[in-house]
Amino acid sequence: MYEVYALKYAERDTTACQFFYREASHERLTLHYYVWLILGGPHPVLVDTGFLEDEARQRGMRDYISPAAMVARAGVAPGDVPLVLVTHLHYDHWQGHSLFPNAEFWVQRDEVAFWTGPWGRWDAFAQSANAEALARLVTLTYAGRVRILDGDREVLPGLRVHRLGGHTAGLQIVTVDTPRGRVVLTSDASHFYRNVETGQPVQIVTSLPDMLRGFETIRALASADGLVVAGHDPAVADRFKPVEPGIIRIA
Repeated sequence: MYEVYALKYAERDTTACQFFYREASHERLTLHYYVWLILGGPHPVLVDTGFLEDEARQRGMRDYISPAAMVARAGVAPGDVPLVLVTHLHYDHWQGHSLFPNAEFWVQRDEVAFWTGPWGRWDAFAQSANAEALARLVTLTYAGRVRILDGDREVLPGLRVHRLGGHTAGLQIVTVDTPRGRVVLTSDASHFYRNVETGQPVQIVTSLPDMLRGFETIRALASADGLVVAGHDPAVADRFKPVEPGIIRIA
């Protein structure tokens, strides 16, 4: 059976109006940035790549540690990660692809089509992306290191991706069967627990109906034990078990 870890590699401050749809409040919030490591199968599986130090500086991050270093702290050499499930192609989920030189990257077709099509260049979307990393997606695809998916897919027995869309055109979430129950890694389908628990979307969205349907899907997929892991919420460390600084055991 699988083990699941959230690996925190950076943080920054933001405001509530940025992450809760039509929220007027400028209440200060803190975003935590994670990648997620799945162990116990035939090989390690990573969910998302994080971003590099240059991006961290440009975006005013605090306490940045390379996601590769966090994976190594969790006991896996970055070069030994053969598979990364890319939830979507925003900078904080894709720019760090070079940290995992032997990985194949799985991403949804709708996501690739959006970012290589006419809409991603608009500032409303482009500010969440890294153009060089998106260009590299194409060369990695030509090199045979990107697998493009069409919808829900079993990755390994007990490990699945589920296409939701909403926040981005082809966002996918990950479910993992563990001894504690089914873990749902929401990524940015729910940045904070408040999003999914109250049905309040984030401001950055390509399809509001898809995002709302995504909340319903997350709730339906979650086990009775409530093993839902929000994508950027500091409360992950309160709901689950930190085993050392920056490493939180989910199940």
